Amino acid sequence: MTSLCSKVLLAAACCASAWACTNNGEFDQNSFTASLYGGSFGGMALALIMVILASLPLCCGVLKQYGKIIAGMAIVLGLVSLALPLLGSMGACGPFVDAICNERCSGYECSAQERDDMSSLCNALGFLVVYIGAFGWATCVLGIVAASLGCCVCCGCCKANMNEPAAKGGPPVVVGAVQQGA
Repeated sequence: MTSLCSKVLLAAACCASAWACTNNGEFDQNSFTASLYGGSFGGMALALIMVILASLPLCCGVLKQYGKIIAGMAIVLGLVSLALPLLGSMGACGPFVDAICNERCSGYECSAQERDDMSSLCNALGFLVVYIGAFGWATCVLGIVAASLGCCVCCGCCKANMNEPAAKGGPPVVVGAVQQGA
């Protein structure tokens, strides 16, 4: 337990020194925050596009002939969008750990074990921050909705049914013959 506590304290001290470092040109707090939000907003945009695309055959009956392709794209990309906030968070941790271990800022070079420990801590905290604070939860909701709509298109629910004829619009026309009375 003391080993874990000492690792956490070491990581916290290194994080504090990296945040306080002003002469390090390699680490930028704005780019760190932008990469956290970038993964979330990128995932949201991808999932929202898939929701709209899956809604076309499902709700409007448009592009029914491409329903299986649209369904596959919506399912796969909807599920991929769930991981994009995590990937953005993991991408942000590399430059952060490099800035902490930079000799100009902290005064000593980090060992491989310290670098791995700080990277693990950054990834764990980044996971929590990105999915709770940086709208990663909204990305998850939209990704699940996109994948669900893709499944509905694949099954032919609602207007995506390929066996139904397309509605032509307008009232139905009744064709009949006039009988001559006897």
